[in-house]
Amino acid sequence: MLKYTDEWLQKYKQQKGPIIWNALGLATFFIILWGSQAFFSGCATTGPEKKQKAVSSIEEFRKELSKNLNQVTETLTALNQIAKTGEGDLYKPYKNFVKQLDRTTENSRNMSKHADDMAMKGKQYFDTWEKELSNIINSELRSKGKERRGEVSNTFSRITNLAQKVQSTYQPFISDLTDIKTALGNDLTTTGIVTLKPYITKANENAKTVMAKLQELADEVDRVTNALSSRVGLSIE
Repeated sequence: MLKYTDEWLQKYKQQKGPIIWNALGLATFFIILWGSQAFFSGCATTGPEKKQKAVSSIEEFRKELSKNLNQVTETLTALNQIAKTGEGDLYKPYKNFVKQLDRTTENSRNMSKHADDMAMKGKQYFDTWEKELSNIINSELRSKGKERRGEVSNTFSRITNLAQKVQSTYQPFISDLTDIKTALGNDLTTTGIVTLKPYITKANENAKTVMAKLQELADEVDRVTNALSSRVGLSIE
């Protein structure tokens, strides 16, 4: 806004010469300028826009969930390939396992960041919704709005709470895989693999639990996205 104002003043000076301000003209100019800024900044705080940002953040979180589900499978496949190697160089499958685990770790971090962003955008949306409900004069309509806000807020809270529970299972799983990577790196031999086989078996068992929780979260995210979507034909299951 200030940039465009400055450009207008420069053009005005070139066409009309120096501007001579009087007290009334200067006051009027700044009132108009302040009002314009207040209007444009206020538009960004409306309920529909806050809702769209919340929905977009949920959709981005869903994409990260899919990445994590696929990557856990890739990482376990790479780990099991080391254990199955009957002959040849163990370093190549180990190197692939390290690469896949690095991706899993990075994907987990990204998912956590998106979860935080989703929670923040959701809070902003519901805070704005509550604030704008107070502007509704019709008491019955305002009451219905509060009821609906409570329903949607509870639906949204389910995924944020479930996301925290998933992380409490996911992070120890990644930590165990990292320990296996370190142990294998220092003893990448047939004997070393035999020693670690019980831990590799346990990692595979834990992976089933992690993937089940990730999928449960993904399904819940889909339900919440449907509940908040503006598209006709979608509803809460």
